[in-house]
Amino acid sequence: MNFVSIIYDALAIFIVINCIRKGAKNGFAKTAIQAIGYICAIIAALVVSRVCAALIYTTAIQPAVITNMESSISNAVDTESVINGLTAAVESLPAISHLLFDFSGAAESLVDSVGLDYAAIAVSVEESVVRPIVEPILETVIFAITLVILIAVVSFVAGGSKYVNDVPIIGKANSFFGGVFGIANGALELCVAAFILEFVISAGIFPEYFSEEIISGTYVFRHIYFTVCGGNAVF
Repeated sequence: MNFVSIIYDALAIFIVINCIRKGAKNGFAKTAIQAIGYICAIIAALVVSRVCAALIYTTAIQPAVITNMESSISNAVDTESVINGLTAAVESLPAISHLLFDFSGAAESLVDSVGLDYAAIAVSVEESVVRPIVEPILETVIFAITLVILIAVVSFVAGGSKYVNDVPIIGKANSFFGGVFGIANGALELCVAAFILEFVISAGIFPEYFSEEIISGTYVFRHIYFTVCGGNAVF
């Protein structure tokens, strides 16, 4: 277990403890509404992000990418010029794209199988190289934005339940059960963190700090991460 893995576990424990503390302070009613609301918000954000990402990609991005690629390789005469053309085409995408896309292997195999059929190359590269990267990025961004909005709505609704704490009998139990539900809120926050972290790892951003190997070295966070994102945790 290295130093970075220790930080992961320390942050995970801190998040849960902080949620228990806030749950006890806010009381059962507010914390329970938040926990249930967060679950609904996460599910809704997942559905919205998948539907919207696919719709945005197929209607706005996919046609432009294919057209741009076809135009860039229309004068290609060999595999090298195809790769150069595809590289030039991707420069019109966001600045990070040149770090994410690698056309060399796909282009070589395509030229061998379909020859210099520019339309076939552009469609195949879009399907096998561009879409698997761009669509998950869109999905993650839309998920994050949608989740923030829905959590704000849940927090507003939950805020109206604070007056339950003023009821003498209920108020005493509120603190204890609020702390219990705080555990659920902490677990939900860790699940969201794991989902976002999976995107960072798949994008290869700062692999010395964000990698499944590092997460496998944790004692606590790995169980959350591999449950949410799939894979085999090291127990």
